[in-house]
Amino acid sequence: MEEKDVVYLEKKDQGIAVLYLNQPKKKNAISAVMMDMLCRYLAELDRDEETRVILLRGAGDNFSTGGDLSQGGPDMTIEDSRRLLRRYIAAVKGIRQTGKPVIAVTDGYVVGGAVSLVLACDLVVASDKTVFIPNFCAIGIIPEMGIMAMLQQLAGPQRAKEILFFGKRFGAGEGFDMGIVNQVVKKEELEEKAFQYAKKLSAISANSISITKGIMNGAADPMVGAVMEAESTASPFCTRTGEYREMAARFSKK
Repeated sequence: MEEKDVVYLEKKDQGIAVLYLNQPKKKNAISAVMMDMLCRYLAELDRDEETRVILLRGAGDNFSTGGDLSQGGPDMTIEDSRRLLRRYIAAVKGIRQTGKPVIAVTDGYVVGGAVSLVLACDLVVASDKTVFIPNFCAIGIIPEMGIMAMLQQLAGPQRAKEILFFGKRFGAGEGFDMGIVNQVVKKEELEEKAFQYAKKLSAISANSISITKGIMNGAADPMVGAVMEAESTASPFCTRTGEYREMAARFSKK
């Protein structure tokens, strides 16, 4: 069987393109290389006149368990960490800025930065087995990839702070109640329902959808951009503190 890249593309009928995060052995942990490839595909699909809707999902039973912990190392400087994080931030910007609507299709675990990727999408279809875990503060770093802005825009500042401070996990149903998830479906019906949703969207005027997305994200994204710019310096600082080293050591023993 041919081995697929860490992100791969499948084009379906009715102008639907599916992007898969593909590290199933690591439960689709997101790496900088994966984010680079996601950016390239988003740019390619943005230029493709036949593509009308993009689905973003994880290969296998999980959307993504968050950052790939095999990256970096003791010799990584703050400058290196900042450059690395900005590659992740570029993927969020790619989702927000493409003229094509992006639908996140989630199942299983959605952890850390993967939650940010989902929030960056325009619509979310989640299986009833989806579990969101934005566990940044719990491991001694700050929330990354724009989630501090996007989550409070969707759920309100007080609810967002509670979720991010405590790394509170929540399911698809609670995500629906907060306005994060658009549709909750049974796990065994996820693919069918996601494609039905995408086909319904693809039948609507592409220009109308693109312009509407651009205006709405254009109104919201100055805050998102400012937060991501600040976090690209603040998060690398956190990883150099003694407190972070202690928490990381405890986390690695679990």
